Amino acid sequence: MSEADILKAGISAFQSGDHAKATALFAQVVKQNPLSEQGWYLLGMSVDSREQREYCLKRVLTINPNNQQARHQLTIQTAPVPAPPPAAVSTPTPRPPQPPQPQKTFIAETDAPRPSIPTFEADQFRDSASTPVAIEKPQRVQKKKAPAKKNNNRVLLISFFAVFFIGLCFLSGLFFIFRDSFITTTAPVVSQPLAPISTQALPALIPTATITPIPPIVLPSPLPTVVYTPRFEDAPCWFDSTRGVDVRCGYAIVPESRSGNPSDTIRLAVAVFKGKKSSQTPVIFLQGGPGGEAVQLSMDAYSVLVAPFLKDRDFITFDQRGTGLSEPALKCDEIQKTYKQDIYGTIPAETRGLVYGNSFLACNALLTAKGVNLNAYTTMESAADLKDILQLLGYNKVDLYGASYGTRLAQVVMREYPEIVESAVLDSVVPVETNFFKSYPEAIQDGLRKLFESCMMNVKCNMAYPSLETVFWDTYKALNAKPVTLSTSVYPIGTVTETVDGTVFMSTILGSIKSSYLIETAPQTIYRVKDGDFSTLIAAQYSLPFAFDGINPGLYISMMCHEHILSTSPQDLESVSALPGISSYAWLPFYGDANAVYKSCQSWGSTGPTLGENDTVVSTIPSLVITGSFDPTTPPVYARQLADHLPNSYYFEFTNQGHTPSAADSSGCAMDTVVAFLENPTVEPSRECLNNLKAVDFLTPYTGNPALSLSSKRMFGITADIPDDWHYGNDGFFVRGNSSFDVTQVGGFRLNFISANDLKDYFSLSAYGYRGFDKAPLEAGVREANGISWKLYVDSSNGHPVDIALADSGHSTLIILMFSHADEHDAFYRTVFLPMVDSAR
Repeated sequence: MSEADILKAGISAFQSGDHAKATALFAQVVKQNPLSEQGWYLLGMSVDSREQREYCLKRVLTINPNNQQARHQLTIQTAPVPAPPPAAVSTPTPRPPQPPQPQKTFIAETDAPRPSIPTFEADQFRDSASTPVAIEKPQRVQKKKAPAKKNNNRVLLISFFAVFFIGLCFLSGLFFIFRDSFITTTAPVVSQPLAPISTQALPALIPTATITPIPPIVLPSPLPTVVYTPRFEDAPCWFDSTRGVDVRCGYAIVPESRSGNPSDTIRLAVAVFKGKKSSQTPVIFLQGGPGGEAVQLSMDAYSVLVAPFLKDRDFITFDQRGTGLSEPALKCDEIQKTYKQDIYGTIPAETRGLVYGNSFLACNALLTAKGVNLNAYTTMESAADLKDILQLLGYNKVDLYGASYGTRLAQVVMREYPEIVESAVLDSVVPVETNFFKSYPEAIQDGLRKLFESCMMNVKCNMAYPSLETVFWDTYKALNAKPVTLSTSVYPIGTVTETVDGTVFMSTILGSIKSSYLIETAPQTIYRVKDGDFSTLIAAQYSLPFAFDGINPGLYISMMCHEHILSTSPQDLESVSALPGISSYAWLPFYGDANAVYKSCQSWGSTGPTLGENDTVVSTIPSLVITGSFDPTTPPVYARQLADHLPNSYYFEFTNQGHTPSAADSSGCAMDTVVAFLENPTVEPSRECLNNLKAVDFLTPYTGNPALSLSSKRMFGITADIPDDWHYGNDGFFVRGNSSFDVTQVGGFRLNFISANDLKDYFSLSAYGYRGFDKAPLEAGVREANGISWKLYVDSSNGHPVDIALADSGHSTLIILMFSHADEHDAFYRTVFLPMVDSAR
């Protein structure tokens, strides 16, 4: 039956008094065609509740802002509900919690693919133990809400990439980022009489064939918004503006819950960087996470994040509710303490689940005791925050610039408040309808597939790493069958211990292809781990103590529980757990199997999303959709999915990039495209620079060909021939540094008043851990050069080959060292180590 026929049948049913049948028929129309302006209007006129009617009418105005009938009906429906009067007694009787309602929407599954992502920025929470957590739901204690306390504690920015699009990122080579029922008293909702349906401009009614009635869809409704007045307080900036930039800082003061008591407020940290001319619409940056700070980042990353926009416009940034400098910041010291105890190996495996569960509950109890309404920390509330901030600053329109999770917030603003949005830049998109936990495997499969195909199509990569996909999965299975325990000394924090199984291995590879700077290392890492070279995994361990830096766990938990975990079912999560790589949900701060994760969110006090929160965004707002081909967190399929719903959008895929190309693309093409789009959103930006992007140059082992160019260089008391393009590290060593995981380096030293034999004994003492070596050095021969008699030794450090040459020289000893990878050792021994020995003087 065509759309017109279903509409006619629905009108006939409505006029005959069968409103249930009419509702079902109109719902069928909008399922088949989410852009049916007439379908949404008729559905709004036939549903029973005011909230449902308001929702449908908003959808009409999203499709056609000039629909006067819908605008008139919406005016009737949406008179604000007055704030409840103060209680007459000091201790009011608490309202019992309402049971969660099931989520359903008018939008059915579409033909567009709908895979999802692991977490917005938490795809390496890498504890692989599978002990389930059985968390019981505590008794809820109703407390009088305490006012939010000012908290100016600033989260340390580890690195630009670690915070810009939180993803937990890479630090010192690799900082992976692996990672509501409303219980407030409100005025009662008064039912509105059903408005008469208008048949003007509708086709004449004709008899229709009998069809099977469709059961009406039950829509859980949000609570109404109360009347409130936001305000802005100017404040000194939290950073030192040394660049001569005019910056206005302050706090936007808004209700914690717009359906609760408006006197319960929170403070949102806001910074406005004034443009040179400010003649165009301002741009507002929406940070990732959820839970990442943005204000301090904007100054720390000023040249990359802010400066490109200031020629003709202002740049606005704010710390979203619960994050950064905003008050309150939803920190969870207990969870972070437990995590650090875990990575330092002080929590027995058999009690790990219980300890994590207890810290989860402790965080919830502490935040609740401070008067925090955890159910108020949602993307919908953040979207309303943005609208209020814009009003307080005196702007009528804004250009949105969202990255990663920030794209989800941008879409909600586009859907709920289209009148304030001029255009939108959406980098590494998260479609609103996407469920991270449920669709995680599809996202990682997309990223891995791109990696395997790209290596296979690259002659050099395919020759060095044949059958890469088979080797990857064989290694994954082998590590699951026999995990490897690695310990790394992280100065000055301590020794980090980690059990590496297949899930940790997979997370490491996913983290590599997520970072545009590390994609080239992924095939090499797969083969090296297969051969027992764990250098990449060891490098990753240096980042583990910093996994929570830049993220407030309380906000992350609240949003993930409300918008993702509790929007599905334990059964669906269990089905995901059965897929490769998802043996358990070890994504901090969630821990254990699917049932444990679900119970954790229930114990947090969360419920699933209400009416329309996770609905697909359909908008005519000009949009630039950006994606990286290798991104396993927000893969290109998400960007294409969203672009299909944005008829005035331009889709740009960067074939050599991972997550957030506008921040990571060193060629400047991505950011240039963003700036060009904002200058004229109605014209597609030039794609010329896309055609000039360099393909990923995958690293392959050095074989000795081509020969390296050597020249004489001075070290600590020794001069020797060193490769020209190796860099001096100010510690006596020259490093190759072809990636953040490369251990290849050489060094030369002259040590006074010690003999070569004494030095050899010094390295052979097991009581002192062989001074950083894995064992005592083994003699490998002698070599005469330049009148010097060298003794050669071999050893290893963290499994990597180490070559040593010692020679007596008067009252001192000469020593030459080379660290390398096993797959390149023979080539570097011939082309670097021996030439160093032969040329040393």
